[in-house]
Amino acid sequence: MNVRTIFRFTLPKGTGIRVEEGRKASGQMRLIQVKDIVEIQRDGGVQKESGAFYLALLTKTVKELGLEKIVTRKTIENLSPVDFAFLVDFMHEINHQVIKKVPLTCGFCGHKYMGAFAQLGEA
Repeated sequence: MNVRTIFRFTLPKGTGIRVEEGRKASGQMRLIQVKDIVEIQRDGGVQKESGAFYLALLTKTVKELGLEKIVTRKTIENLSPVDFAFLVDFMHEINHQVIKKVPLTCGFCGHKYMGAFAQLGEA
């Protein structure tokens, strides 16, 4: 099973992000890796401030944003609250959708497809 690891998005507001004339602020985000969480937990600034956790995690997972090819903490800090909340929600959505999918086979025709759990833990 191939798991998609890069996801495109468009920010709702996009203020504070350099973009091409007439374009909306868009970018790419990758799935969270275990090493991301481990590295963030070792970061002294994250341990002191709970809000810094998402800042650090978005800095690692957002691979492209507008014309910014390298996304830094400053890039994320300059986002509007609406765009920041959007990215946090988007990050949760793409990472949770991966664990909800399961390969299935039709009992009648034998066709193989990817099914999805409506709720995690559902059997």
